[in-house]
Amino acid sequence: MGIRIKGKSGGVLEIMMQPSSSYDEIKLAIGDKLNKHRGFFSGSEAKVIFRGRAFSASQRKELKQLLYEQYGIANVAFGDEAPVQPKETNKPAVPDAGDEQGRVTLVSKEYFDAKSVFVSHTLRSGQRIECEGDIVVLGDVNDGAEVIAGGSIAVLGTLRGLAHAGAMGRADVVVAANVLAPKQLRISGKIAVFPADVGGEGPKVAEYKQGSIVIRPLKPQSRSL
Repeated sequence: MGIRIKGKSGGVLEIMMQPSSSYDEIKLAIGDKLNKHRGFFSGSEAKVIFRGRAFSASQRKELKQLLYEQYGIANVAFGDEAPVQPKETNKPAVPDAGDEQGRVTLVSKEYFDAKSVFVSHTLRSGQRIECEGDIVVLGDVNDGAEVIAGGSIAVLGTLRGLAHAGAMGRADVVVAANVLAPKQLRISGKIAVFPADVGGEGPKVAEYKQGSIVIRPLKPQSRSL
């Protein structure tokens, strides 16, 4: 309906607009889209950049007020006034010595709109994966890493970081891991903080039942031969 949201590195949400869409159509589409994606930027310092269409000064002011009052997003810019971003290169990013500790950045801006994501490596502290669908990590999710999915999350290694399944409001989702020991786990709007000794042995599944997050062993069903 006139807009498309892309997740960018550094916690940026880029809102691409169709030039032919009216201001009222864009404003309605923004509310609809961000309500569905509220979990992706809830509690974070999200940044929004509008691109693809020019706005009047009063329209910009109204959009900034809308994003701040409804979603807590204070950092808003527009494409024709935003500073030019440096071009991406193949050179690996090296953290600056003065970087703020605890900063979490997106691993890939392409994951956000995907229906499912397979991550073929361990997520280190400071790395973040966001996806509208399901996420499967073929490795560990270390302490300080974040995995946020509109659907379910499966970690074939050890889950120690933050995991948020059902970030767009779904409750029919699970978080499964070979070793389930996250610092924090969220399903839909429910939050569970895990003590250090809750991991135990064997794969486990966390799911939402009757208003609470419950943990159960992942045991394959036996089959008769």
